[in-house]
Amino acid sequence: METEQDLVQALTEAARLRSEGNYSAALEHAVQARLLLTESGTATEADTAEALAGVLLMEGGLRRHLGDLAQAARTLNEALTLSEQGGATTEGVRLRLAIQGELAAVHRTGGDYEQAERLLRSAIARAKQLPTPAPPELANLLNELAVTCKHTGHFTEAEQLYHQVLALLERALSSYRLDLAAVHHNLGGLAHARGDFAAAEPHARRSLALSEHALGADHPVTAADRAALAAILDALGRHDEAETLLLQALEVFTRVYGDDHYEIAGTCNNLAAIAYRRGELARAEQLYRRSLAIKEQTLGTLHPELAPTLNNLALLKEDQGDRPEAAALYQRALAILEGSVSPDHPVLAACRANHAALLGAQRGQRPVWPGGG
Repeated sequence: METEQDLVQALTEAARLRSEGNYSAALEHAVQARLLLTESGTATEADTAEALAGVLLMEGGLRRHLGDLAQAARTLNEALTLSEQGGATTEGVRLRLAIQGELAAVHRTGGDYEQAERLLRSAIARAKQLPTPAPPELANLLNELAVTCKHTGHFTEAEQLYHQVLALLERALSSYRLDLAAVHHNLGGLAHARGDFAAAEPHARRSLALSEHALGADHPVTAADRAALAAILDALGRHDEAETLLLQALEVFTRVYGDDHYEIAGTCNNLAAIAYRRGELARAEQLYRRSLAIKEQTLGTLHPELAPTLNNLALLKEDQGDRPEAAALYQRALAILEGSVSPDHPVLAACRANHAALLGAQRGQRPVWPGGG
């Protein structure tokens, strides 16, 4: 009985701290819950295996938020294996769908878009076979697939998927304020990726308003919404407002994640872009190099998210007269992107155009790209 009470308390605290954005403390309680279950000696029994899979799902999600992608993947794969012992009950299937969705998010964050898409399309097909009404997991899976499509440059499919998610959420009986915030965040990001900044701003502002109302100004989700809006405002030429929002987001990210997290990298990239446009080349270079170093450390040296920063740093080095380094940076960005994203992806197109301009072709407008979102 005491162990069961400790387990409930650990899970309750983990859920509370996660909702507050205190991911590190939440992870400690999730690990405690996992240990309580495994040390009970009954983890191989079907009911306990399913319960353990649920705890591992929480732990894996928290590790993803904190940037520990390798351990997150191991944890979630273990959860998936355990969940398969639960049979074909509706609740067991829903648990497996949730685990597959979270595991796909880990792969997508890590740059393995092909594996993420494979997991998601399989899970979506399974979710559509469940009795109506559609489970909440279906909206999450469709949203995650749309994010993956945006990253690979398949913008039309991403937009169609986001609108499917909105339709599902609007039919839901309960409130899905945070789910709506996430979809509007993503629609803003999609419009931004397409270069339609005027269309992106309303989505970003609605997402920020929803998350700030539900979670408060100092939550990391709210900070991510603030950073996404900042990137759009910067593209619209409102650099001062963008910089203020980015500095606010950076303060929250640093408090929650520390100094070396991919959210920090994206924010530094975007602060560097503002400094670059102002002609503050030394500050811009320092921020670009910090962004690149964090991305390499947290995401690896071949992740597609390195390409925007490589492109931007190459532009800066070109302006400083260092053509050899600029060329090497463009070539590295192209090597990373080719084969990972669609041939007409805008970042890939920009890197090709900028590299060609450096080599002597007609020089036109040279895009500076945001660091994620």
